[in-house]
This record gives sequence, C-alpha cells and structure tokens, in this order.
Amino acid sequence: MHLKLALKQLAISTLIVITLLAVILSSAAIATQDATTLKDRAVSLFTLFEKANVTVAKVFSQLEATDVEIPPACIEQQNQASLFADEAQNLLQAGNYSEAESKIIQALQKLKDALKAVYTNISEQPTETELALERTAQLKSSISRYYEQLQQLVNLTRFAASVGYNSTALETEIQTIKTLLNNASSNMAEGRLEIASANLADAKVLIEKLVDTLTRVAAELKVQRVEAYIAQTEVRLGEIKETARSLSNLASLAAVDDAEASLNNAKEYLEKQQIDETLSALASSRASEEEAVEYLKPTVSSANITSSSAPTAVQVP
Repeated sequence: MHLKLALKQLAISTLIVITLLAVILSSAAIATQDATTLKDRAVSLFTLFEKANVTVAKVFSQLEATDVEIPPACIEQQNQASLFADEAQNLLQAGNYSEAESKIIQALQKLKDALKAVYTNISEQPTETELALERTAQLKSSISRYYEQLQQLVNLTRFAASVGYNSTALETEIQTIKTLLNNASSNMAEGRLEIASANLADAKVLIEKLVDTLTRVAAELKVQRVEAYIAQTEVRLGEIKETARSLSNLASLAAVDDAEASLNNAKEYLEKQQIDETLSALASSRASEEEAVEYLKPTVSSANITSSSAPTAVQVP
C-alpha cells in the first residue's frame, strides 16, 4: 500500500509540473514573439518533455514490478507523445520554432493523459500482494468462525453423551474437523492459501453434516424428555382422580377428564413428530391438572393428594 501511495504521489507531481510549466511557457508567447525567445521556449518545452517522459516510464516500470497492469490506452498515449516529440525535434532543427512548440505541447498533453489514466488505474486495481493480504484476512476470519461453531458442537455432543446418547461417531467427526482447521491455520501462516481454502471447504462440509446430526439428536432427546413427562403426568392424574372420586368432587373430576383428553392429544401429536403441537397440548393438560387440584383444596390439602410432586410445580419440557 505504501508503494502504491508513492507511485500516486509521483504521478500527481509529474502531472502538476507538466501542466504548470506548459502553461507558463506557452503563455509567454503573448509577451514575446522574437525568434530567439521562440527557440528558447521550444527548447525548454522539449527538455521538459524529455524529463517528463523519463518519469512516466519510471511510473510504468514500477507499476509493472508490483503486478499492476498498464492499460493499453496509457501505452498508446505515451507512444503518440513520442511521435509528436520526434516531429517537434525535426521542426526545431529546421528552425520552425513556433510549429515545434505546438508539437511539443501536444506531446506533453499526451503524457499528461497517459498519467491521468494510470492514476485512475492505481486507485482501482489491487496488486497481487494486496489480494493475498485480503484473502489471508478472510481465511483467518473464517477459521475463527469455524472454531467457534465447532466449540458449540463439542458442547452439544458432551450434553448428548451425558444423557446416554452414543457420541463416538460424533466425537470422531469433531476430531477430523479440528485437524482440518489446524491444517488450514498452518497452511495460511505458510502462505499456502489455496491449500488452506481447501482445508476450510472440507471442514465446512463436515460441520454442516455434524449440525444436521446433532439437530436430529436434539429432537430425539426432546422426544425422550416429553415421553418421560407424559408418563409422570399420567401417574399424577390417576392419583388426583382417585382422590376426587373418594370425595365425590365432580368439578375436580371434570378438570381431570380435560387434562387427560389434552394429554391424549399430546400423545397423538408426539407420534406424528409434531413437537410444537405436542407441547401446546401438554400446556393445556397442565392447566386442567392445576384446576383439578384447586377444586380439591377446600376439602383436603393438596399436599395429601399425591406423594410424588405438586402438579403446580411440574414444568412442561
């Protein structure tokens, strides 16, 4: 980036010098028109052109050395400038100073146009080094992001294992992903960006596969929790119904019937893997269960209804 800035400054400086001196020298024609002055001015302009041409060549050379392609239009402008300069030199030798001055000014204009085009190209076209730095930054960001995702997957895998799920295959995949990310980091550090990109692509595929697997595992675990909750609820409702019957509490019995109906709906939804509908039905069942307990409170303490747990404390999974 520093080299680019230096080349831009060199191009700008040359443009300013060419423009100002050409204007100053050509404007002098208004004040003096004798042959000696015309010759001196034409020679001065020609000298200016030679210096400017050397600078333009230097800018082109340095840009090419930094892998910046010179636009064909710029090279064409420089070639035309040289042709005008050759004509100006011939006119100078022939003593036609006024025409020589006109041609050399045209030559300077062509150089200025070439530099303007190069300046625009410097602004827009990144070098190979800059492209490599940008790509390295992107790779580094991707590697960090994948490491974060992997850590989340590791945590989920540990949880699955803690509740009895066989996580051997998952752990093997996790280790493979870790190896790929480590290789990507090493290859990036060594400048092997293509290989690092390939490592990341492979890691991405495995991460997506692992996410899908863990999503299925989470669904299975949730189903297991819901099934366990349904079984516990059936036991509680049975105990509440027995107490309500012994007390002939019709309101409580009606609420228990509603709770059981909702619970049966939840079972049907669960069999169809409709988890959201299952949870909604369970929430309705719990509400009816709590009503059944409330109807019994004037008669007997809810603490004596069941020895397991108070229905109001039960949480739907």
